[in-house]
Amino acid sequence: MEQIVNTLIWAAMFQGLLLGLIYLFSKKYRSHANRILGFFLLAFVFEALTNSPISHIGDYATNGYFTLPEVKLLFPILILHYVLEKLGRSKAYLRFLKIHYVLAFLAISITLVNVMMFAFKGTTIDQVFDFHTIETAFMAMQYYAFFLTLAVIALSIRETRTYTQLIKSTYSDLDLMQIRWLLQFIYSIIPIALVWGLELVRIAKGGTGPSAFASLTWILLILFVYFLSYRAYQQKNLLENIPPTPEPEPYRNTNPSSGQPPEQDYADMSLRLKTYVEAKKPYLRHDLTLYDLAKEMGESPRLISGCINRNFSQNFAEWINRFRVQLALERLKDPAYGHLSVEGIGSESGFKSRSAMYAAFKRETGHSPGHFRED
Repeated sequence: MEQIVNTLIWAAMFQGLLLGLIYLFSKKYRSHANRILGFFLLAFVFEALTNSPISHIGDYATNGYFTLPEVKLLFPILILHYVLEKLGRSKAYLRFLKIHYVLAFLAISITLVNVMMFAFKGTTIDQVFDFHTIETAFMAMQYYAFFLTLAVIALSIRETRTYTQLIKSTYSDLDLMQIRWLLQFIYSIIPIALVWGLELVRIAKGGTGPSAFASLTWILLILFVYFLSYRAYQQKNLLENIPPTPEPEPYRNTNPSSGQPPEQDYADMSLRLKTYVEAKKPYLRHDLTLYDLAKEMGESPRLISGCINRNFSQNFAEWINRFRVQLALERLKDPAYGHLSVEGIGSESGFKSRSAMYAAFKRETGHSPGHFRED
């Protein structure tokens, strides 16, 4: 089993090195997020070297603590940075990211110090400090990396859910809600973390030598590198080129006892809102947001959002795309629009992309747009 895992690790190292270089230097999919993925894969290659059967490079032993770059602290922080970059939330966690990048590179620098000591003095840190001290420092770093990974998973899930709620209530472009791949990316880390945790528990109880937990951790990590990172590589940043939305201001007539706009205002706004959208057709703009609509109507975004939620039982994205679907349905059945493709009708009905149109149609009608095309 160990020999099979080692073979897979060597194959994954080669693949990871190639993919890492592609992610760093590709022109077709160039983005900061993909560069982060590239660094993650290169970190994987360095970590895989610690599992190499090569125990010496010349007279330098490579099978001791900190004799090769220890990059485990880089894994969780690179994953978090990637997820945040895709969600447009990196700036909110800038201090957190900087602190942990510093810690990760400090851990890596111990190997550099070790190599320099060996090159210039013929000694290593495990000869300067007692073995127990080095082992304690190494295991403390392992446990910190593990708990940091758990924190990263929790933060990533929370930020992804927050993002979803933001899109539903603020934006009308359904492409921004296509984040199933990102959730898969995050959830795939969970089994890796769990098996890694079991291995750390085994070590804490005095376990030594190779174990099934360690082998399984590597297998899961290899699958993660091979499949999910390749899929994630092709995804665009979700909030790329979209201006941040302003914070909603409290509605001026808020009921002081409930903290919400009066019910009558919601009722009055419903008719006005529906009439305005049907007459002016603001949904024909692909990038329409709640704040754009509120500004046009001279109303509070909070009032409009509350009206849509309460009186139409939908969020902003669902409500706006219902108008787009209705208009597209009319045009799909109208011979006057026969010269346009289904995608062309979708674009003229306010859908930014084919995928956004198909997602809206599937939700509203249960069918694809082509199902309604008149021959």
